[in-house]
Amino acid sequence: MNGPAESAPGTDSAEEQVLDVLRRTALEIVPEIEPAAFRPDRTLSELGCNSIDRAEIVTLTMEELDIAVPVHEFHQGMDIGTLAALMRKQL
Repeated sequence: MNGPAESAPGTDSAEEQVLDVLRRTALEIVPEIEPAAFRPDRTLSELGCNSIDRAEIVTLTMEELDIAVPVHEFHQGMDIGTLAALMRKQL
């Protein structure tokens, strides 16, 4: 990683890995996102991601991490930190 890790309280290295993949994927799908705005307390919607962007970000992140999260686990308005914690449980 570059520079000091900006971990949210209660995160672990596996959750940081998920956050890193989510961040990289989100910036790839929606390059207009300001990298500094990608924080665990924000939602993908707040960052300007539409429903198709969000689905693609989640799908590609799960593929890269080789995990599967049941669709009923996802909730509209879920912040990035909660999303990362949900995915981390599948690692």
